[in-house]
Parts: sequence; structure tokens; C-alpha cells
Amino acid sequence: MSFTPSHQQTDSRLMLIGDHRVFYYGLLGRPGVRNFGCATLYVSERQPLQINFGDGWQTLPIAWVAPYTPHRIRTSDRHLAVVMLEPEYTDTAVAAACIRRKLQDNPAAVKARILEGVNRLQQVSANTRLSDAEFDDLLFGQLLPRRSLDPRVGHVVDRICENTADPCSASLLAEGEGLSLSRFLHLFKAETGVCLRKYRAWRRARTLLYHVRSPSTLTDIALETGYPDSTHFSHSIRRIYGLPPRDIVSGSRRLRVRLQVSGAGYAEALPAASARKLPSGTAAMVQGSAFA
Repeated sequence: MSFTPSHQQTDSRLMLIGDHRVFYYGLLGRPGVRNFGCATLYVSERQPLQINFGDGWQTLPIAWVAPYTPHRIRTSDRHLAVVMLEPEYTDTAVAAACIRRKLQDNPAAVKARILEGVNRLQQVSANTRLSDAEFDDLLFGQLLPRRSLDPRVGHVVDRICENTADPCSASLLAEGEGLSLSRFLHLFKAETGVCLRKYRAWRRARTLLYHVRSPSTLTDIALETGYPDSTHFSHSIRRIYGLPPRDIVSGSRRLRVRLQVSGAGYAEALPAASARKLPSGTAAMVQGSAFA
């Protein structure tokens, strides 16, 4: 692909949201304990990172966090690069081993590659869409390994990703795949490594990223993304991101957002990226937002 410089680049803060990957470059804030349902790679530009998995602070040039691993992160750098990889679509265990080998061989080269990718992403125009392969090559110099799920679990994962507010019960999901409830729940955890309830909680919380520049109220965002009320929404988001939703939204005012998902045809800046859709209602909510 060719990279076309953006003429609207007024600030370096950027978030690129795809179905299977998220890239963020911006302020870290002062989060508490985080517990993302994705694999996360943290890279600071100048100063080392400090990360705490519950057994004390470690100082690292780059920090890799496995899915569903509670952690705290801090750095004296003003900006931080974060790459988030969904483990249902990327074999994050194999990816972690590959990245660790590269870090052992030449950590400076790995960091330089990712930061160069950050610089190139800053230059990509709003109507440029990156495939997963292009994203991986840009940041890692290779395609990360894909993950294959049992088709029945894959169907459920896709359904949850398409609409995090879907109230469909576990029993109905099991029935739709021709499985008993107990067999379905066992198979889902065996394939994804996490129980259905915890997976749904993560995917619902991840949907907040689509709304960080939305003009909607936090209550509207909570209801749209499937939370029963704003209190539940606030507690869940704080438990996963380490920050309350109000702080996340207020800290994103100068953030440029690029949606790399299908169903985003309501604006030229939001092209399709895969066969799946934006979460139900998201397109309508973000219409008119400052996605530039």
C-alpha cells in the first residue's frame, strides 16, 4: 500500500481502532489496575516503562501483557504507544514468544521499529485503511500468526463483537450452535481461555473506544453499549481500564480517531476493514463527532 500524508495533522495523539487490533499513541494518565481482555504491548518514546503485575515494579524498554492479566503501568514520558491484539483472532501466545525473542536479540531495534511505525501512522490520511497484515508489517516487520477457533465458538464471538448490547442468553447462544448449555460453556472457555461472562464484559468495555469522541452523554453511551445503567458502566470501565469513563472521554478531546471497521460508511474517513460490522447503533452515535 502507499501512505498518503494527512493534511489535517494538528496533533500527534492518535487512536486507530480495528476489529482485531487497536493502536493508541497519546497520554497515559494515571490509571489504577488495568485488566484488558487483549494482549497489550506498551512502548514509551524516551523514558523506560515501569510495570507492576502485583509483585513489584519492573523497569522495561517495552512491556508485553498477556490477555486478562491485571497490571499497572507508568512512565515519565508524556506520550505512550499502545498496541492491543485480540486473542480470538491472533495467536497472542506465539506472537509473545516471537516478540520476546526479538527483544532478547536486539531490544533497541524492536523499539525503533515500533516507534518508526508510530511516525508513519501519524502520516496516514483519514481515508486510508490498513489491513491486519499491513498493520503488523508496519509495527513488527512481519505478519502475526492467526488464531483458529472452533467454528461454533467463532460464530458466537462474531455475534458478540457485532453487538455487545445483544441480550441473548448463554442458553440461546448454545442452542443456536446445536450444543447443550454445559457443553457450550465448556467449549467456549476451552477455545478462548476465558468464561463467556468475562469475555462479554471485555467486549462491552472495548466498545467505549468507539465513543471517546462522541457528543453523546455518558449515560447514552452506557445504554447503547449494553450496560443497564451509568453506575454499572462506570464501575465496569474503571475495573478494566483503571480509569473512570469520564476521565477517558475528557482525556480524548484532542485525540484523532480512525475507525478501521466495516459498517463505517457514514463518512469518508471511516472505511470498511473487515467482514464484521460496527457494534449496533455505533454509526449513528458517532455521526457528527470529531473523527478527523
